[in-house]
Amino acid sequence: MEEHIIKLILNIMGKKITLTILILTLSILFLPGCSIGQFLFPEIQENQELTSIPEVEIDERELAIIENIDENMETNYQAQKESTVNPDVADPFKPYYTQQAQEKENTIRLDQIYSQDGVEYAEIKFNEFDYKLTETDVFAEVYQIQAINENSVVLLKGDEIITLILGQLLYD
Repeated sequence: MEEHIIKLILNIMGKKITLTILILTLSILFLPGCSIGQFLFPEIQENQELTSIPEVEIDERELAIIENIDENMETNYQAQKESTVNPDVADPFKPYYTQQAQEKENTIRLDQIYSQDGVEYAEIKFNEFDYKLTETDVFAEVYQIQAINENSVVLLKGDEIITLILGQLLYD
């Protein structure tokens, strides 16, 4: 029994010693100003100048491959410089889709203003479509009737107020 206790104590002490050595080693390696390179290669210090050029082996086959790649890159670059631009291709700096292509000029004309059963109506021709509208009605998804007067109609388009006079043709 005593032997078993002694072995257990030695085993625990051995683990503590190993752990202590590991902690000391790591703390030395990570001291400020120290680097692992200084421990592995003490002959090379940051502040010391090298007295001789280090010897480096040059692989001639690898150098030939690199030269071949460089020559191919030059050839590819020259081919790109000599290429011509196809005029049918769109200019990448100009928008492909513009508002001008989407929106055509709309025509609006106030044809008639009348009252029926106490309600004021305005007949407006928008492009090819005829609308019979009252106040607060919306037509063409953007115009709203704000007021119907004796000879005119006030429209709201976004933040813009448009006054349309009877018989007047408006281009918008």
